[in-house]
Amino acid sequence: MTRDDYLKANRILFWLVALIAAGIIFIGVRFIVSPLVGATGFGVTVAENQTFAYLWAKGTRDIVSGLFLIVFLWLKVSRRVLATFIFVASLIPIGDMLNVYANVGASNLAALMIHGGTALFMLMLATFVLRKL
Repeated sequence: MTRDDYLKANRILFWLVALIAAGIIFIGVRFIVSPLVGATGFGVTVAENQTFAYLWAKGTRDIVSGLFLIVFLWLKVSRRVLATFIFVASLIPIGDMLNVYANVGASNLAALMIHGGTALFMLMLATFVLRKL
């Protein structure tokens, strides 16, 4: 592995990673600022009188995940490290999809598709980063 084996800002993959990071951070902020809207977007609604502790925890998790990606880009970590993180982080939307399905079944197909599509996008992105495409 060479010292230059990192994503450079003039590559489309760099900006796709930055885009997914920004999207994850946006979703996390939405869970903290407006937990009910965040929960609806997630695919499992909650009652207004319930505690928002789990919703805020999800928001925090998403913000930190997005920040990790930004820091990895900024630190110019190797493609292997970046791809590995994205591969592992793809388990989050897979878990989210399973969570939605366990709670509401297939009644919210849009949410299931969004979580599944996000996981698929992340897996493809990590593969492209690893393969130097």
